[in-house]
Amino acid sequence: MVYPILLVIHNAFRWLVLSSLLATLGSSYSGWLWPRSYRPFDQTIRIVATSIVHTQLLIGFYLYFISPLIRYYWRFKPDASQSPEFRFFSIIHINLMFTAVIVVTIGSSLAKRKATAQGKFRTTAIYFTIGLVLILIAVPWPFSPLASRGWFRAF
Repeated sequence: MVYPILLVIHNAFRWLVLSSLLATLGSSYSGWLWPRSYRPFDQTIRIVATSIVHTQLLIGFYLYFISPLIRYYWRFKPDASQSPEFRFFSIIHINLMFTAVIVVTIGSSLAKRKATAQGKFRTTAIYFTIGLVLILIAVPWPFSPLASRGWFRAF
């Protein structure tokens, strides 16, 4: 009973992840390209985006370990490997998302330690862009050839 509820939450949270990363990138690129001081807002938005990404990963990990689709894949791996959808959710999705969260976390941590505003903006922009690209690749968009899901999941 928890599984379908968490799938809806995970799907809805995707939009929060994307909007927080885009907001952070907008702030970072504007500060990097048009030099300005690093304000508390810039730091807050970076920390909030990183926290949202971590929360989404925790929800995703929990879903991964209770998912009937994933259980089926690992139980019948040779046969299930033929299906792009099984392979996508069992291997590709989780690995790309985990890598994206690591990249965002490293970028946030490195940016925090930079001495100059330009360094903070540049580091955040580069690492968060890489993280966002990985996330965009790993999301099961409706147009994805590997595993498509709707824009919004209902109960």
